[in-house]
Amino acid sequence: MLAISKLGINGLTEMATMLQPAGKGDNTSLQFALAGYAKFVSAALRDTLRGRAIKAWSKALPMTTDANNKIFLIELLQIFGDNKAVPLLKPYLLNSRFSDPAIRALVQIKSPAAVTAMEIALDKAKGASEISLVKALGQLRHLGAEPGIMLRAKSDDPVLKRAALFALANIASEDSEPLLAAAAEKVNFGNDITGATAAYLLFASNLANNWPTAPAVTAANNVLRKCKEDSVAHIRIAALKIIVDVMGENATRTLITAADDKNREYRGAALAMAARNINAVSASMWTDKAATTEGELKATIITMLAESKQRIAISLFTKALKDSSQLVRLAAINAAAQVQSMEMLSPLLVAIKTADTAELKAIGNALLHIRSRDVSGSVAVAMLHVPPAAQLILLDVLVSKKAVDKEQFISRLLASEDATVISAARAALKAIRE
Repeated sequence: MLAISKLGINGLTEMATMLQPAGKGDNTSLQFALAGYAKFVSAALRDTLRGRAIKAWSKALPMTTDANNKIFLIELLQIFGDNKAVPLLKPYLLNSRFSDPAIRALVQIKSPAAVTAMEIALDKAKGASEISLVKALGQLRHLGAEPGIMLRAKSDDPVLKRAALFALANIASEDSEPLLAAAAEKVNFGNDITGATAAYLLFASNLANNWPTAPAVTAANNVLRKCKEDSVAHIRIAALKIIVDVMGENATRTLITAADDKNREYRGAALAMAARNINAVSASMWTDKAATTEGELKATIITMLAESKQRIAISLFTKALKDSSQLVRLAAINAAAQVQSMEMLSPLLVAIKTADTAELKAIGNALLHIRSRDVSGSVAVAMLHVPPAAQLILLDVLVSKKAVDKEQFISRLLASEDATVISAARAALKAIRE
């Protein structure tokens, strides 16, 4: 690279113009060298070399007549170009063949002069150049270009309209909200070639990065209010996520409302989001919600509260052990295993008396998770007053806890009328003695 640097501006210009048109020579080695040098001069503390390279390019570009070679040289300005390269790139902004690489180079430079050059060019641009400029100004979130981009968002050309809608979404100015909302509503918040719905959601998401954040919530709520069909549940979920991301725990009431929605996918997403924002306050609100609901939703809320170890919900779990729904009862039993609270011990031992096969197994597991010296004693006493199937489960608990001091209780089961219980009691006595 130092050898190339010694060539000076004229030598570097000559080197750049040595590129041959396609079919008339192999440019591989030369392109490799030029690209390497572009990277070399772009490094910090090499401003002098960078400046010389830009001057060389200012001579080489007009002298390069082959379109592909000219594009290659323009693309290298993405690597080492700075504000001094802006005048070199301006002439290509309205040229459909060269506008895209020139615009990408200006985006990389992103100086005020680079942005102004693109904004001025947009007034006269057509076709591919116009689309590329709109995308670039949106990418740079240049507010000054918003009026011109808004005009293009009303275009009959779907490609240009799409570029304009997404550019406005990136700029994220409140002034463009009515236009973006109308475009999404026009397609019923569905998918279309202009991406109107996706652009509106992106707009709302980007608004959340501004201050105040209330407009982002307003835009997202607008989607929830007008977007009701099951076919666009994913759109509603995206809008709900924006609200939750902005409001955090303060979005709990919105999530509770969403949990009642008729769409299963939307309900599930709301509960998943709620699970990530659980604290004492929101847990209390969800506990109150669970108390007024039933079935699958109640079971899901119980599971969510248990997974976040919310002890405030223990009273809910205890009451749910008596619920008419097996789904809810199982959720409450599994919750006991997760919170590992002694408060759940007695209710579990009551519930085991009427438990079915699935519940018996779950209660046994829950009892093993409750860590207290008192568990074995309570289990041993209860074991004498439950049905045979439950006695088998409680025997397993005592064996797992190595309850040697409970031999007398286990021995009393040897007088059981159930042969299976007698066999299990003998096995338990042997196991705890080992």
